[in-house]
Amino acid sequence: MELNPWRFLREEDLKKFLTDPMNDENAPDRVFIINYLKGQPIALKFLDVGSGTGNMYLTLKNSMLQFEYLGVDKTEKMVEFARKRFPPSGLPQDHSPETKFIHADIYSLPFPDRSWKVVYCRHVLDHLSGYEKALAELARVCDDCLVICLLNQLADKQQIKVIGKPPEQTKQGEFSEHYLNIYPRKPFMEALDKLGFSVKADQLIQVGGYFKFYHLIIARREPTFGEALGEAVFKAAMETEQAWGEVKKVEKVGIYEKGSRVVA
Repeated sequence: MELNPWRFLREEDLKKFLTDPMNDENAPDRVFIINYLKGQPIALKFLDVGSGTGNMYLTLKNSMLQFEYLGVDKTEKMVEFARKRFPPSGLPQDHSPETKFIHADIYSLPFPDRSWKVVYCRHVLDHLSGYEKALAELARVCDDCLVICLLNQLADKQQIKVIGKPPEQTKQGEFSEHYLNIYPRKPFMEALDKLGFSVKADQLIQVGGYFKFYHLIIARREPTFGEALGEAVFKAAMETEQAWGEVKKVEKVGIYEKGSRVVA
């Protein structure tokens, strides 16, 4: 069963996400991701699937990283709120809210294959009836780095957790009863491998609160045989060109190398 408990929330309820330390721009899992990306030679063309109120956009803005960002969300209220929150600044390089946050479905993302260097999906797969189709779609549009953040740690077997209050006990703006899927670890990791991704980080991030930990998975796309061969040929060509340049330098000054000794 798939439920979208956010569709009933009012704007004042959505504002709670801005100050919730488990969800704001300084949430521990977001900080972990930024620190990882700072150490990687990745061009930050960043797709945020399930962008909500836009907190990850703010995290990136505060990180001093150079990036191109697009947030997508199925809930129109979330998209509207994020657009209001981040109006255009008037700077030429700043995107309009309409191109920064759009309405889209995780099962059918409106982008070509491998069109985003980083694809980030936080607290979305947990709410689906299964991860397989959504994970395949995330992988399809990802060219390099796929980041998945789950509310619950992958387990030995699939479980369903029910959270929230029954509908008759729910006030306006509160989450009604809904389901969280806890997925089995082995098939989930095997699915990433079959989709051509190698896991580089498999981390429990302590966040406190109701969930205590989030499960963060960072996977990188493995190059195909043709891509790996092309990269090897390019590297060899560059090394040859560099070596030939060194030979020309040596000849120019009349010095010849023999073994580890240099003789005139």
